[in-house]
Amino acid sequence: MIRMFLFLFLLNAVCAVNEIHRNCRDRDRLIENQKGDLYTLVDATHGQKLTLQCHYCDENDDGRPKVWYKVDDIGNPEPHEVILDMNNNSTENRVEVNIEHSLTVNNFSKNDTGLYYCQYYEGEESEKYNYLVDLVYNEDNVTNMETGNFSGWRKYYEVYFVPVNSLFSHSEGTEFKNVREEMKIEMEIVTQWGPWGICEVCGRPKNEGVRKKTGFCRIKMTHKSSSSSQNSDERFLKNANEIACRSQILGRLFPGISNLTRIIPNFIQIQSCDGTCNPDAEGLNKGWKTGKTAAFKYRKTFVLAEKSHLTLVCPESTLENKVIWKKNGKVLEAGESVVPPNGEDEPRIIVDTFNTLYLVGVEESEEGNYTCQVDDIRMQQIIVYVISKSRLLTQAFVRHMMYLGLVLSLTLPCYCAGLVIACSRKRYFKDYQKLKEEDAESRGHRWMKFV
Repeated sequence: MIRMFLFLFLLNAVCAVNEIHRNCRDRDRLIENQKGDLYTLVDATHGQKLTLQCHYCDENDDGRPKVWYKVDDIGNPEPHEVILDMNNNSTENRVEVNIEHSLTVNNFSKNDTGLYYCQYYEGEESEKYNYLVDLVYNEDNVTNMETGNFSGWRKYYEVYFVPVNSLFSHSEGTEFKNVREEMKIEMEIVTQWGPWGICEVCGRPKNEGVRKKTGFCRIKMTHKSSSSSQNSDERFLKNANEIACRSQILGRLFPGISNLTRIIPNFIQIQSCDGTCNPDAEGLNKGWKTGKTAAFKYRKTFVLAEKSHLTLVCPESTLENKVIWKKNGKVLEAGESVVPPNGEDEPRIIVDTFNTLYLVGVEESEEGNYTCQVDDIRMQQIIVYVISKSRLLTQAFVRHMMYLGLVLSLTLPCYCAGLVIACSRKRYFKDYQKLKEEDAESRGHRWMKFV
């Protein structure tokens, strides 16, 4: 019932746009069938790393077990559970789920397109973390986006959208007529806006901050009638209410139309705003973030005793980042252990599948320069020194002897001064006979008082 319910929603749902590389649901977006906002449309290029989150944007996973499902052909009502790779070496996994239940597909290909959704393992209905993933052309003009204010977008709309929309409505070309008359679909190019970015004020005059949002080129489709088709690409168009202008499915079905839409750039709208300077958020600290510097952002030094342990985590990394640990320039593979050179069975250098580095029972061979990179960004350098216990004990003994010498140097003069004073006042001391007489006299006074 749950699978059929999701499929019925799919027939009427529109594939809502989201930010490129930010494949998560925005909590503020409405989730209504009438609004056509049940699914997030995700553009994926061939060979890229795709990540789909099973929680709202900027929120944490609730920790409850979840399962990912996929519908390969959206005309097929039967979803199947996503098959995950379970290699010991995590770098060899192409499809995997991390501890936050985010699904990652490495080296994306045509066979990975389709509808993805996650739900609670118990089978109860969960939030709508549903994604329709489509393979798009990786055009160079994507990076050369049009920019401007809202008036600039109006000119952009008139230059790029109006001519193509006119062809969709009135052209007698074979492909345009086939779309309108054979497939019974009305197409229209529209802009789907992503969320506003932060207010950029660093290095700008007062009250001249700007913020930006990206408008993505989408082809909205209105279906006039339902019809069956044996072609999976045609079924995709029949069941999806919106596709990307650069969709490869459109290119395979209607190459002439695709040649017109795939060259349309996205638009970045700029607006004035007021805010506070935040260099990290605005990406001004780009030395490490772009990997254009040979320096590391963080540096540490550890001095370890033999047979001690150390756990290292690469800063500013998550389970969705690609983290690479190196020792003296040699890569330490995740999920593998480094056997000591002396032939011992127990490894002393371990990198687990969560990219945490462990140094266990270290000896002199574990000394070295350890570095970690986060998505090719030089993040941290750690110099590790290993000192034998005998050396540490000798150093500790010397250190404590120094403390003892300091204490003696402070107390000995006082002791000698006391002896000198005592000797100089020796004549005032009472001898034993004098003390005995005073004691007898004191006893006599107490007896007389008692009587």
